[in-house]
Amino acid sequence: MMELYSKKVYELSKSSEEDELAARLSFLNAREKEFLVFLLKKKLYEFTPIEVSKMIGVTNKTVINRCVKLVNNGFVIPLIVKTRIRSYQLSDFSIANENKILAKLRI
Repeated sequence: MMELYSKKVYELSKSSEEDELAARLSFLNAREKEFLVFLLKKKLYEFTPIEVSKMIGVTNKTVINRCVKLVNNGFVIPLIVKTRIRSYQLSDFSIANENKILAKLRI
């Protein structure tokens, strides 16, 4: 009986985790999803907008705008020095669900 309950709890937690990931990804547009895939594939766990802008060939303002959306949806965390955001890092959620995110976002 305990085994049955534990399997049920496991199944429920897996489905809620997948629902949360799908919900977070639904708020991103195609460019932001591509950017998230780029960060995960290149293993850029901590980055500055200027270094990433040189890698992908866009302005650093574009990278900052994409990071804002990723921050709002919990994929990226801003690293603040004094009062300014100097760099970003991937959130624990993004790192823990890296394979699932890449599987869902095969672009």
